[in-house]
Amino acid sequence: MLEKNCPLEIFASECKRRSSENAKNASGNQHTLSERQLTDIDNKTAENLAKEKNLWVDFSDIISLGVPAPSGVENDVYLNVDTNVVYKVNNLMTSRSVSLFLDRIILHNTVFPQTRYDLYGFTGFGNGSIYPIIVQDYIANAIHATPDEIEEYMANMGFVSCGNARFSNGDIEVLDLHPRNVLKDCDGDFYVVDADFRTI
Repeated sequence: MLEKNCPLEIFASECKRRSSENAKNASGNQHTLSERQLTDIDNKTAENLAKEKNLWVDFSDIISLGVPAPSGVENDVYLNVDTNVVYKVNNLMTSRSVSLFLDRIILHNTVFPQTRYDLYGFTGFGNGSIYPIIVQDYIANAIHATPDEIEEYMANMGFVSCGNARFSNGDIEVLDLHPRNVLKDCDGDFYVVDADFRTI
């Protein structure tokens, strides 16, 4: 397995910078690029940068990350029992572009640093078909928190419930805080292992 050493924030910043330059060059005399064109440019830029930084993982090597674990709509999850981490291979279904996805992950790390993600690498099929791979500590011996416990936990962090597992502090909206995404250990500590974010 390759050793990864490119911090998430550094990769995200460089990807945005290069994507902006590439979009400017691609627009030429056109007034505006479509959202789809901008997404394609961003993802191809991220692919090239990942290969340049030795962060590209051949798709056939994904299974070596660990044992397949219960997955969601946007992540295929692999548990590595030797290193006690989970790898999440994201299909960009929610974020669409790599830069938007990395923005979400940076927000997660800001709001929930105890379950921070690190960038492991990227995989895909080339030509902009790209899947970010993030890694997170595995929370062992934990149970799902109840909706009431989640609401109290978020209130203690300054977030107000907006209904349907959504919370806001006036600047950030945190979504998808269903019990399956919030764990509680035997000491009563809470761990948000997955969430979606929007800035207000």
